[in-house]
Amino acid sequence: MKKVISLLLTICLLSFMFVSCKQTDNTVINIGALQGPTGMGMAKLIDDQNKLGDAAQYKFSVFNSPNTAVSDLVSKKLDMICLPTNTSASLNLAGTDISVIAINTLGSLYLMSDSNTEITSVKDLEGKTIYASVATSTTGPIIEHILKQNNVNATIEYYADHDALVLAIKQNEVAIAVLPEPKVSAAMVQNNTYSVDLNLSEEWDKISDQPLTMGCIVVRNDFLNEHPVAVDNFLKEYESSINYINNKENLESSAQMIVDAGIIPQLPLAKKSLTNLYGSISFISGKDMKDALESFYEVINQEKPKDNFYYVD
Repeated sequence: MKKVISLLLTICLLSFMFVSCKQTDNTVINIGALQGPTGMGMAKLIDDQNKLGDAAQYKFSVFNSPNTAVSDLVSKKLDMICLPTNTSASLNLAGTDISVIAINTLGSLYLMSDSNTEITSVKDLEGKTIYASVATSTTGPIIEHILKQNNVNATIEYYADHDALVLAIKQNEVAIAVLPEPKVSAAMVQNNTYSVDLNLSEEWDKISDQPLTMGCIVVRNDFLNEHPVAVDNFLKEYESSINYINNKENLESSAQMIVDAGIIPQLPLAKKSLTNLYGSISFISGKDMKDALESFYEVINQEKPKDNFYYVD
């Protein structure tokens, strides 16, 4: 009888050790975050890891544009990276072996107008010219979809990048403009005669049963296949970080973390941007993530990635 009990205890101990090993993976993960909304939810996690010093499991790099970050992902300097949702899909379709593991940013686009223009609804855009930035971004298709669903005819013209459009607003060269945060706040600091008239995320919600998915985080599949436990553990901590940053009660500390991480350069701008983005800094994973992204890609006429692009447990 004693031998049986001893054998059972040994089996239980081995099972416990096996489960423990399966649940722990301290592999260092190299993560890229972009300046702006897609990186903001990472700020609490970056702050926590910085306090750990050499013991940190996550090593972060912050980029001012996706191009350099994508290059580092392809060369395997990065294991994960925050990206615009259309960029991640394009990478997958181009042959980069990645999976999307979570949506981190919903709508962050706003329509602004000068003091001589009154916009209270999408209908008021009839016959107007709307200025946006970066013709190859998702901004154009999003605006076009909102206009079409509201039976409104308007013209969209583009500036080369966000900063060029911010400069045009500063110089009163455009009457109506669409920009993402934190460029909206930056533009209004430079010209306070402009007002924010429409939150395009709210307008999107009126015509769609899926959210406006603007940003996500992806992982290299070779890293995911080798370290699934580390990826799952990261996702839990990342969700906690996003929930902290998205909590209005944490505005002061969250804004400071965002500045300290280099995601937004100035504290007043970080606070204003974060205030405008509450509800947009989000965490969506699994099937909900897949459903939302597939709906979004269909609307913007983005060729859909293959099913194995979506990390769904």
